[in-house]
Amino acid sequence: MTTPDTQLGVLYLAARGTTLPLRSWVLKTYMLRDGQLDVAMATTLGQLDQVYRFKLYYGYDVSHAPEALRQPITAYVAALRQGSRSLAGEQPSRHLFKVHRRIETLVLGTPSVSHTPPKGDKA
Repeated sequence: MTTPDTQLGVLYLAARGTTLPLRSWVLKTYMLRDGQLDVAMATTLGQLDQVYRFKLYYGYDVSHAPEALRQPITAYVAALRQGSRSLAGEQPSRHLFKVHRRIETLVLGTPSVSHTPPKGDKA
């Protein structure tokens, strides 16, 4: 029997596995230099949520990116939001940031870059 955290962990790993290829797609498509998109931001909930809600990654339109690069990210964020008070079109709540951080810690063993919600986020 798998737990919700285990299921989210599997989805997170799949999403994480597509973030760098999607970042590379953005760099190539928009003719950017590698240093223009901070690699440390690739798996932040803010970035992943933008793919889910707006088909944007680092602020660039990824609606024409291969579905295989976007689908794992949208599946993870959709599962993360499931049962949350945040509606699909709303910014992630503080609770979602905490759950995302817990999943990262579960999967990676240590939290990565600070993924604190934007100032003014009330959960």
